[in-house]
Amino acid sequence: LGLLSPTTSFLKMRIGRAFLGVDEAGDAYLGSLEFLDQKPKMMSWPNAAQPVAQVENGEDMAQSEPADLVIMNPPFTRDSLRHDQFNAADERKMKDREKTLFSNKPVHLSGNSASFIVLADFMRKSADSKIAAILPLVTSTNASALEIRKYIGGRYWVEYIVTSHDPRRIYFSENTSIGEMLLVCRVWDWRRTGGKPPTRVVNLAINPPTPAEAYVAAEAIQSGSIAARGLGTVQEVDASDIEAGAWGAVQFLSPILSREFVSLGAKRTAATTQLGQIAKIGPAGQGVRGMFNRLEVPTADGMVALWYHKADVTQSMLAKSDSFIDAKPGKEAQANRLWEQRGTMLLPNRINLPTMKIMAARLDHPALGSAWVPCKPEMAGIDADALEKALCVYLNSSVGVLAMLGDRSNTKPTYPKFSMADLRKIPVPDFAALGEAAALRLAAEYDAQCEKALHPLPSMNADPARAALDAAVCEALGIDAERVATIRRHLAAEPSVTGRRYAGLGG
Repeated sequence: LGLLSPTTSFLKMRIGRAFLGVDEAGDAYLGSLEFLDQKPKMMSWPNAAQPVAQVENGEDMAQSEPADLVIMNPPFTRDSLRHDQFNAADERKMKDREKTLFSNKPVHLSGNSASFIVLADFMRKSADSKIAAILPLVTSTNASALEIRKYIGGRYWVEYIVTSHDPRRIYFSENTSIGEMLLVCRVWDWRRTGGKPPTRVVNLAINPPTPAEAYVAAEAIQSGSIAARGLGTVQEVDASDIEAGAWGAVQFLSPILSREFVSLGAKRTAATTQLGQIAKIGPAGQGVRGMFNRLEVPTADGMVALWYHKADVTQSMLAKSDSFIDAKPGKEAQANRLWEQRGTMLLPNRINLPTMKIMAARLDHPALGSAWVPCKPEMAGIDADALEKALCVYLNSSVGVLAMLGDRSNTKPTYPKFSMADLRKIPVPDFAALGEAAALRLAAEYDAQCEKALHPLPSMNADPARAALDAAVCEALGIDAERVATIRRHLAAEPSVTGRRYAGLGG
């Protein structure tokens, strides 16, 4: 804060340094998270910082004061990297301290950004206070972060969730390259009448690069003029959805796509189910890579895989395996168990949206995948081969693309990853309710279109093959054609799909 006004003098800034690590006595400390236990080990500042009025020993900061506003940009990293700076013995002590410190907390989390939300909640006043924090964008959608979303939504009125759909700057922090979101949360007084207001989800088309431009954007958000100024879009999400952890409005710049995703399957109808309810999905590519070596030539076992997802190779729904695989030495038993899960239909576990064309592929022989995951659907009364073909058509149609992107993991919006949980949640037609005729209609369309190259997703609105898939989906599922055309146009214009700043439906 002082950097914004270097000539301003501060009498007492109360900036402290909390020790992270294991001290000479062998006791582990978790830095500022120790404020949760009111036992932080405060450190003096190094000599280089002597010109700053400072706390020499930190003793008067060991007890946190209730705050009107808690602002933080907490550190976030993978669990596997969190203790890399410590030796094995100290790492064990740090992990034990985490378990102890968080054993009585409402959300049992430690070491990642969510733990600092617990800290912010602890440090604020009991009423009339706010917290504001920057979190990884995946926190808004990942299944593993559901509890922290419920924790925040249940304890606060989430006034704003702000995300960036500007491919030039998908983040708010320095020194990062992952998507982020900004939360502004106010303690909610349940004695108020009228219920908790909705959350305003602001998806920025242009992420302001300077403080002056950020001020303009903030004023536009507060005044409700951000859309009129072309800076972004706003969606209002019911407090009940926020409390339940349904924060999916961050996925699309276009509010139309968010609305359509909800109506197509996030709140399921009798004619819709989740893919995991009708299909076995897996094994994940990580497991395949761990158990198999990729080869250019066949072995006696004849095992094959669709290893890569290359835009210039996999262009049609009918794909070909591109690799031979062989069990790694000493892992033959595990590899054979994975091989038993091979399938003829495969789904991507990651995809570069601006270049890729295929969201689901079929092979004429069973295979495993590295960038792909086998999907083996089964539904009583529906021919298995026809069911696979029908689902392949659906997932490559505009409606299916929306279904897949509506609940993706957005570490990087243009290059989403699909966990097993993500794939299992994809809303798909319930052909048991719709009838076998609907599945057979889409299967027939697969036979007609399976070898035709599809355009990349940014060109989907001008793709005759994609339009044919859409027409078949409309006919088989009874969806209005104009509605699907609207979905197609808006998907083709999404910044996460094009990899460019939003330029309108014609851009």
